[in-house]
Amino acid sequence: MTMYSVIHAVQVFLRILSLAMFIYWIMTFLRFNNRFVEILAKFIYPFVRPFRRPAMWVMRRTGLPIDFTLWFAMIGINIVSELLYVLYFRLCLPIGLY
Repeated sequence: MTMYSVIHAVQVFLRILSLAMFIYWIMTFLRFNNRFVEILAKFIYPFVRPFRRPAMWVMRRTGLPIDFTLWFAMIGINIVSELLYVLYFRLCLPIGLY
């Protein structure tokens, strides 16, 4: 397995995670409360939990009743995905790690 395959697999997982977060957001926004939403919540909760405290700080600071946790988590996932891309094409590829 090459370094590109590993990084590509992680990026695919991050895309699936972002899609799951978006579906969860839509379903909770429309007030669906069923088994599928519970499964999505269990899947995404470990990735969203680190962003809960900054989101609550923003909510208290601004007074907005909007939960920014999923939005912050999606931004974090996109940053990690881009860093993986840069890591491979700027660091691994020039030194011969394919």
